[in-house]
Amino acid sequence: MEKTRNRGRQYVLRLLTIKDRTAAELVDKLRRKGFTEDVTSSIIAEMKDLGYVDDKRYAMHFAEVRANYDLFGPYRIRVELEKRGIAREMAKDTVSCVFQEGKEEANALELARRWIARKDTDDIERAGRRLYGYLARRGFTPDVVRRTLRQVLK
Repeated sequence: MEKTRNRGRQYVLRLLTIKDRTAAELVDKLRRKGFTEDVTSSIIAEMKDLGYVDDKRYAMHFAEVRANYDLFGPYRIRVELEKRGIAREMAKDTVSCVFQEGKEEANALELARRWIARKDTDDIERAGRRLYGYLARRGFTPDVVRRTLRQVLK
């Protein structure tokens, strides 16, 4: 059993050298490799104790990168965090920390301006529909999208 545990520990450490992962992602990887539930839980507990796996830190970093560099909206970031195994409440709290007053509107406005600069906007109605869909897919709330459209499609 100790040999299996060491093999699993080495596998997890190798995965973590490539990129940060959530505990749920690591559990999934270990299960796919055929490790038992006991071995998996002990390895994850050890990695958490060592500070190599910290879902809260992962969520905050992920949300900051997606909000500041990719300019995603809060809904999309929350959904992506949940897909990666972050608990719903933690994902909501993280997104609310990252999207302080006006951040969502600023991101939406920046994306809309970039989109308009690249596209042909002769038909305002058509451009509005397409831009609405684009911003909605990026995770912005309908109210923010509508306000942004009013600003950029004057």
